[in-house]
Amino acid sequence: MFTIAEALILLGTDDEKGTAVSSASSSLNYGLTGSILSELAMMGRIELKDGKVILADDTLTEISYFNTVIDEIKEDHKERTVEHWINHFSGNTKAINDPVYLSLVDKGILKEEDKTYFLFFNTNVYPTVDARPEQEIRKHVNDVVFNNRTADPEIAMLLSLIKTCDLTAEVFGRERKEEADKKLAEIIENNEYGKAVSKTVQDMEAAILMATTTVVTTTVIMNNN
Repeated sequence: MFTIAEALILLGTDDEKGTAVSSASSSLNYGLTGSILSELAMMGRIELKDGKVILADDTLTEISYFNTVIDEIKEDHKERTVEHWINHFSGNTKAINDPVYLSLVDKGILKEEDKTYFLFFNTNVYPTVDARPEQEIRKHVNDVVFNNRTADPEIAMLLSLIKTCDLTAEVFGRERKEEADKKLAEIIENNEYGKAVSKTVQDMEAAILMATTTVVTTTVIMNNN
C-alpha cells in the first residue's frame, strides 16, 4: 500500500539515476506537496475555510511526512493559502522529499546513495532496486486511462498530478501522450470519483491542483528565462 506521494515519486524518479526524470525536474517537489495535502484532506485532517487551509483534526498519523505538515500548520499562528503551503514545503526537502524517499527505501523498493557532483557538491540519490511496485502502479493508471477501470479518489488525484507535473509521456509513453492527455482531461473534468469524497475534499483538491499548476508554471517560466 502506497501513499499518493510515494506513487508519484516512483513514477517521477529515474530508476537508474535515482533523481527526478527530466520532464519533472522543476515540478516534482510541488506535486509531492500537493499529493500530501490532498491525502490529508481525504483523511479529514485539513480543509478549506475562506480559501485558507485549516486543521480539522490534528491527530497525528503513522506517516512522518503527514505529521510534519500537520504540525507546521498547527504551529503557524496565521491561516495560510494552499499556494503558500505548497511553496513552503516544496522548498524544504529535508521535511518532505527525503522522508518520502526514505519510506520507499525502508520498503526495499529504492536504495539511498551519496552522489558527488563537480567534485564538492554532495547529494542523496535513490535508484530503484525493486521495480515491481512501480510497474504495478503504471499498470493500474494505464488501466484507468485506457481500459475504463474505475478511478478511486487516490488514483484520480495521482492522475491529476501526473498531468500537472508533466509526467504524461513518462507514465503512458510518448507515442500515447496526446491520447493520454485527452483521457486525463476527461477524467479530471468529469470528476467521476466525486461521489466517493465530500464536497469539502473536492474543494480542497481543486484548490491544490490550481495552486500546484500555478507554481509549476511559474517555476518553468523562470527556469527558461
